[in-house]
Amino acid sequence: MVDQLNNQRYTTVAILLHWLIGLCIIGELALGLWMVELPKDPPGIRSSYFNLHKSIGIVLIALIAIRIFWRATHRPPELPANIVAWQVKLSKAVHHLLYLLMVLVPVTGILGSIYSKYPIKFFGEVLPRLAEPDPVLKELFSDAHIFLTKVMIAVIVLHIAAALKHRFIDKDGILQRMSPCSKCSK
Repeated sequence: MVDQLNNQRYTTVAILLHWLIGLCIIGELALGLWMVELPKDPPGIRSSYFNLHKSIGIVLIALIAIRIFWRATHRPPELPANIVAWQVKLSKAVHHLLYLLMVLVPVTGILGSIYSKYPIKFFGEVLPRLAEPDPVLKELFSDAHIFLTKVMIAVIVLHIAAALKHRFIDKDGILQRMSPCSKCSK
């Protein structure tokens, strides 16, 4: 069974990108939810966390672009034939939605920052301003960023719940295909 599972595994690059991006996204979500609750006084403390959040977001955009390229050029393993049709459709829909959200959430965040009156700092380095501040566009993109983040949280919870279901209830090896441990048993 382990040999059969290894033939159905994702590539090492896909596995690495999955877990690296997943951990970064969870970290960004935690940081984002925490930092918005910080008081604005004393000045500077809150903004330092916002700048860290933006810097990690920029790194995530690059990692996600690499992941999308990798996915477009490397076909993932097929789902086992015993997975029922509605689960296959739901799995594909959730994965497509995750990819869409992985692009839209950081892009709307960056666009909100571009139109903000504050410069974007990438790990302390001020980036060139790409547009003049526009409070209406800043609010539009920031609101979209917050809404899409909430959708992403719900989709991630669904994704994790499905993975755990496959691991502990179905025991069908689906989770192990993306496991960083190639010798992990079902």
